[in-house]
Amino acid sequence: MIYIVGIGPGDKEYLTLKAIKIVENADLVVGSERALKLFNIDEDKKITLTKNLIEELKNLINNNNIKNKNVVILSTGDPCFSGLLKTLLKIGAKKEDIEVVSGISSIQIAAARLKISWEDYNIITLHGKEKNKKKLLNLIKNNENVIFLPNNLKEDAKFLIDNGINPDTKIWVLENLTYPNEKINLKSLKEIANEDFSYLTVCVYERTLK
Repeated sequence: MIYIVGIGPGDKEYLTLKAIKIVENADLVVGSERALKLFNIDEDKKITLTKNLIEELKNLINNNNIKNKNVVILSTGDPCFSGLLKTLLKIGAKKEDIEVVSGISSIQIAAARLKISWEDYNIITLHGKEKNKKKLLNLIKNNENVIFLPNNLKEDAKFLIDNGINPDTKIWVLENLTYPNEKINLKSLKEIANEDFSYLTVCVYERTLK
């Protein structure tokens, strides 16, 4: 069985009890170095994913030696939103061969930090989804609430400005949520376009701020 386990936004305190239990009982645990550090795992049970993630996961799910083992693949946040579930299904994993263990998404943490109800927001990710830039653009043009995961926030801000969004438009920028270096700032697009940000960033546009 392959378990895709959501590990939350990054802090150990946001791991679920089920995630911990499944990792403890796994024969093999696969994940990024950052993800693996959240658990106490024997070295001989670890596989660290690198930048060749797609190929490494393909090799893993096609490896006959794991057919009768409990294999855990660690996915940042929740596997079902900008996580590894879609990736695994695309590369050939079968739904009947996997179990998804939900995790806490950075979207949820962002909503909690700002004390907003995320049911009132459009939620999109730009991670590897260039076409979603246009969706984000249209939502902001229509002055609709949006929570989004940027791809490269600096470049995303430039795209919005270049396509008609007022450079003074304010957006909440929440970086490294739950980590010691967490930062939450309200910035204009023109400020954002001149700064660099962590890849671990969530952004929130509230129509009431326009």
